[in-house]
Amino acid sequence: MNEREMLREVAVGFEYSYQHDDWITPLDEALEGLSAVQASWKWTPDSKCIWEIVLHLAVWNQNMVDRVRTREQSRPVEGAWPSLPPVCDEAGWEAAKERLRDALRSFEQMLETTTLDEIQASPYGLADLLCRLTHNGYHLGQISKMREWMAW
Repeated sequence: MNEREMLREVAVGFEYSYQHDDWITPLDEALEGLSAVQASWKWTPDSKCIWEIVLHLAVWNQNMVDRVRTREQSRPVEGAWPSLPPVCDEAGWEAAKERLRDALRSFEQMLETTTLDEIQASPYGLADLLCRLTHNGYHLGQISKMREWMAW
């Protein structure tokens, strides 16, 4: 298998981490029909809500792209768990979902345009990139279970 074929396989794995219903509930389906009120609901004051999970996924997927492009160790500027906006309204919720979709598209584009050597030259290499696949699937599972428990 050559490098481009291997990166195509990684891209398929990435798609499976958030798109394919044979593996997980696809992102669009997991978020479909959720209102801002539902997305910001918490089990306890210290628990994470769906909206926070969406922001968390957005910053970490974008961070992976940034690490590969800059070859610098970095963490999301807003922190691992960005704060909810001061007003949790429908416009803010739509913006959060679009931010995640943008980060995922950026990740996909990076896989299409980056060499394996460039990925390996990033601070944490291919292993870090592969961890994002598990990370995405894990959090989509959380969202799906939260919706199931709440019957949303």
